[in-house]
Amino acid sequence: MDKQSILKTTNLQIGYTSKKKQLRIASNIDIEINEPKLICLVGKNGIGKSTLLRTLSKVQPKLDGEISIINKNLEHYSSNELSKVMSLVLTEKLPDSNLTVFELIALGRQPYTNWVGSLSQIDIDKVNESMQLTNIENLANKKYYELSDGQLQKVLISRALAQDTDIIILDEPTAHLDVQHKMETFVLLKKMADELGKTIIISTHEIHLAIQSANDLWLMLDNEIITGNPQELIENKSIEKIFSSEKIQFDQEKQQFTLK
Repeated sequence: MDKQSILKTTNLQIGYTSKKKQLRIASNIDIEINEPKLICLVGKNGIGKSTLLRTLSKVQPKLDGEISIINKNLEHYSSNELSKVMSLVLTEKLPDSNLTVFELIALGRQPYTNWVGSLSQIDIDKVNESMQLTNIENLANKKYYELSDGQLQKVLISRALAQDTDIIILDEPTAHLDVQHKMETFVLLKKMADELGKTIIISTHEIHLAIQSANDLWLMLDNEIITGNPQELIENKSIEKIFSSEKIQFDQEKQQFTLK
């Protein structure tokens, strides 16, 4: 295996098992990341994007195949070990609590705190650094339920940064944001990949922003995943396969889908 392999799948099959029956969502997934970059996973609703991300992060089991993270089989990671190399920003609603923004971000330090969970100076510094990077220091003492959707998304990204992992996976991070906050989130994630050397994988419906921002796209189709940089996938017309509809076409000049 390549020494620089950050994430690799071999013949991966994803889906669900219930009552000893398997519901297979996607098969023969062979993808590899060898350097830090921003990757956008795109595809139509229900195609299995969230299932793929949850499987790569060991939130749900794979059906078959192999996943390796930093040259180590995912199955051989303990939960604590994995949380030191990979952090998640999922779409699940946060449980009700009175946590401040600082306290919520500090939860990202749990893999490193001792059994009583007290923060060291290093932990506090990491939390403060992550707030500076996401430009939310002014929110530190606010209760998280007082935040707008855009502010909360930055807080969750900040928590992932405080966790200090090589890989950050985000499932639909801009789903409930307005246009300005969608764009700001993509700019922030791109900066984290470029300047901090993070490998960032996000699922998104914002195809035009993904094309502008991502180093690579993963196009999730009914029977395959096509990977490559955005310009390659536009030029070889792979990107047009995302939506098979007579009413939609991909405008190469505008680099976005339009109505016919």
